[in-house]
Amino acid sequence: MPQSPLILHIETATDICSVCLSKGSTVLSLQEPDGVNDHLQYITLLIAACMKEAGVGLDALDAVSLSTGPGSYTSLRIGASTAKGLCFASGKPLIAIDTLQALALAACEQEKDERALYCP
Repeated sequence: MPQSPLILHIETATDICSVCLSKGSTVLSLQEPDGVNDHLQYITLLIAACMKEAGVGLDALDAVSLSTGPGSYTSLRIGASTAKGLCFASGKPLIAIDTLQALALAACEQEKDERALYCP
């Protein structure tokens, strides 16, 4: 039976930069700064904090996921360049996640109303 993948998730499409480390559907660490629009200042620190809290190194990752927006052009570039750099250096795959689809899916799963119109 295959093991659950260890994935680093990077979200920079919104005002708050966040980084999460998961193994399958289990969140091992979630890090967010206190301020908004501080993506460049905190993204690598958040990644390091996630890895330290989970007790794993970057070499243990199976993939990196990245929110693709829509969002601020500058913050999306910060997330993309960080994620692509990690993937290039480690040879791990990059998974692009459409931010609007992710928000809509989360709303659908929470509300479970088939007649509702969801607008993320």
